Amino acid sequence: MSKQNQRQLLLFSLASVLTGATMLVGVGIYLALRAVDTSSTKEYSSTPPVETSAPSLTTPNTPIVPIQVKPSPKNLGGVDWRGKDLRRMDLQNANLGGANLEKANLSGVNLRGANLSGANLNHANLSNADLRGADLRGANLSHTQLQGANFHEALLDGANFTGAIMP
Repeated sequence: MSKQNQRQLLLFSLASVLTGATMLVGVGIYLALRAVDTSSTKEYSSTPPVETSAPSLTTPNTPIVPIQVKPSPKNLGGVDWRGKDLRRMDLQNANLGGANLEKANLSGVNLRGANLSGANLNHANLSNADLRGADLRGANLSHTQLQGANFHEALLDGANFTGAIMP
């Protein structure tokens, strides 16, 4: 076997071993993090008891109950709702940044204070929608129906209104 072939075989073997080791380390880290995550959710899955009296600052070993932060049910950034009928949804203060809402029906929907920055609303129906204080910076509103929509104090920098049917 020539020296060139031996080098190539050695490099290939080394790359294979390192790739396998990297994958094993990655899986190990994932499993460790998952174990920590599931153990913390099991321990605090129910609502912790509420102390009605203020704890004394001088009392040693006072248990500390961690604060649980749950993700907002209105964090919908990047969702794909092409062509969906969303008229019954309450999307006030929702994060819809980067969402695909092309041809979606949002007629009369409460989007007050919602983040729609970078969202695709091409050919969507936003007639009579409440968009007061909404962030529509960089959103694509081309060919969108906007009759009766309320844009009071909405952020519209860089929004595309080409062919939109305005109020």
